[in-house]
Amino acid sequence: MIKHLDKFLGKGLSFGVIFKFIIYQSASILSLAAPMAILVATMMAFGRLSSDNEITGFKASGVNYFDFLKPSLLFGFIIVLSMIPFNLWILPDMNHNMRKLSYQVSKDRPDIEIKENMINILYEKIIYVGDRIGEKSFSNIIIFNKESIRNKTTILAEQGTFKSLSDGIILNLYNGSIHENIKSSNDEYRKTYFEKYKILIPFNKINLDKNRVLIKNDREMNLNTILSEIRLKEVEINDLNDNNYKSLIKINNLEIEKEQLNTESNIQNKKNNIRLNQIQTSINNIKNNIRKNDKIIPLFKNDLNKYKVELHKRFSIPIACIIFILLGIPLGIVSKKGNFSISIAISLGFFIIYWALLTIGEFLGDEGTLHPALSMWIGNIFIGILSIYLLYISSNENFTINNKLISIKKILKKWGNK
Repeated sequence: MIKHLDKFLGKGLSFGVIFKFIIYQSASILSLAAPMAILVATMMAFGRLSSDNEITGFKASGVNYFDFLKPSLLFGFIIVLSMIPFNLWILPDMNHNMRKLSYQVSKDRPDIEIKENMINILYEKIIYVGDRIGEKSFSNIIIFNKESIRNKTTILAEQGTFKSLSDGIILNLYNGSIHENIKSSNDEYRKTYFEKYKILIPFNKINLDKNRVLIKNDREMNLNTILSEIRLKEVEINDLNDNNYKSLIKINNLEIEKEQLNTESNIQNKKNNIRLNQIQTSINNIKNNIRKNDKIIPLFKNDLNKYKVELHKRFSIPIACIIFILLGIPLGIVSKKGNFSISIAISLGFFIIYWALLTIGEFLGDEGTLHPALSMWIGNIFIGILSIYLLYISSNENFTINNKLISIKKILKKWGNK
């Protein structure tokens, strides 16, 4: 959010636009922040109970170890039941609104996308601008036109402004010069001075085409849309595979007919030669269609994988709240400290592991290396197994952890004694 806010703040945008940006951006943050918040809260609660010897009191009163876990698990289920509809319906709409807002801001205020004292690439132009003057103007502008390799043009201007039109961006330059190096037989160099010069850049050349914004990507699709796209891609892939199978049968039949014509005694007959040419042409055309389908099928499979990965992700992250409760309970009990900073530090370490598994799994799932379901649930499986193990050994009081983390030296010594 800080990275994007830096692009919006101090640029003359209204408070309403900035407020919308914060609201839309907070949706994706909330989706990932909920499991970590659950882990921190669980560790703090049970850490405080453990430090006040409340856990010992429960056990002395005959309360089963797992009985006082029920309220936490009930709370976790409530969060899960709230987060799943949020991820399936609200989050994708807010992601789409976020992209539409960014598009509208970039369209209305193209100067916001221009970075000061850095090189910017717009279409086939490399643009360097100096400091911002006011809200929409820049100083010391240098433009290198890479549109033509043969004729190189460099434009220098003392000042310039970016203005949005209905179909593109117009760059107004003031007090500058145009340097042209025309590579021809005479290798001409030309320099032209100007007081005002205009450059027009169409929106469709810089990814600001409105039609592209209206098309939703996988993270902007609700449950119904994702399921519809999955069914559509599966039908398309099956149709292409069926076409390839039928095409192979046709090729086989044509090859048989070709062999029969070749073995006939009147092979030199003109009529047979014409038919042989027709058969060979048909075989070549069918093989070209098969090769074309073989190139399209992997692309459709990649899209299908992305949709399935996104669908499983919408469920796996909320379910992680339950898993992090199971993890936070033994960590809080054995640490015997309800300190906020310690809870944050330990929680952050485990959440980084979960986030890394989630990110790697998403990449491998999109590429088709891992099954989409496994790619999005591998983090839950790993943390879940670890949580159950910690619950087991903490319930049997097999070990304790002081306020500091166990040193590597003690771990190595323990393994050495074994």
